[in-house]
Amino acid sequence: MKNKYGAVLFSGCLWLAAALAHDSEALYLGNEGVLVSHGDDKVLFDAFYSEGHGLYVLVPANVREDLIAGRPPYNGIDAVFVSHVHGDHFSPGPTLDYLRAQPAVRLFASRQVIEALTEFAGADDPVTSRLTAFDLQPGDPPQSATIGEIDIDVVAIPHSGGSRHAHIRNLAFRATLGEWPTVLHLGDAETDEAQFAGLQAHWAERRADVAFPPYWFFGRDSGWQILENHLKADQVIGIHVPAEAAGHGEAWREQAGGDLFTDPGEARRIAEKECP
Repeated sequence: MKNKYGAVLFSGCLWLAAALAHDSEALYLGNEGVLVSHGDDKVLFDAFYSEGHGLYVLVPANVREDLIAGRPPYNGIDAVFVSHVHGDHFSPGPTLDYLRAQPAVRLFASRQVIEALTEFAGADDPVTSRLTAFDLQPGDPPQSATIGEIDIDVVAIPHSGGSRHAHIRNLAFRATLGEWPTVLHLGDAETDEAQFAGLQAHWAERRADVAFPPYWFFGRDSGWQILENHLKADQVIGIHVPAEAAGHGEAWREQAGGDLFTDPGEARRIAEKECP
């Protein structure tokens, strides 16, 4: 075993390329922006933002143009998820541009995000009919939604940074595309094991095939404990990696002891696991 989540072998099971009717893939756009596709089902996380704060990778301009135009592989997206309202995850202008250009897409986010977008667009904008708000605080029971063959559920996990960001509602979205795969995006979750332990039944109900935690989970014992003892995802790919990692992904992955997205355009096959 090479490392906790970078190895070919894990928990006695052999990783195999998915042998289902369609391939499944996670494509990295920048910071915490990820497109997950399985056949005709596609979901997009935290892709429309305009702030890098001098620290994080922005979505390349050509990718943003392709997203708005709906060019492959960004065509046929079913749902957009926004973890929280910060400018390195969400900006109203780019989000609204996309929703106006792609009238079939639904957006799911925290109440804070929806309020910011509605204020920017105007309450009478037709886009607002495609916005679903989750008004959740840490400790609240999960909420759920369905769009087509995609099952969605969401919980609130405190934003990293303690009291400085206590007012920010950070959401962890879990989506199952058809019968498989199930993907989990944690936004800027804090590595507070008590919060994850309090949601043990939620994690166990539908274990993620692939989880996207912020990269600091790999640098803390509490982060590893959450990944191993609570989430138990088959694949884990860290996101929100500093821009300085771009072009140096292998070194950063080696140091982290796990997989990371570092360069926009990187992709990972979501693998199916066969166990005895």
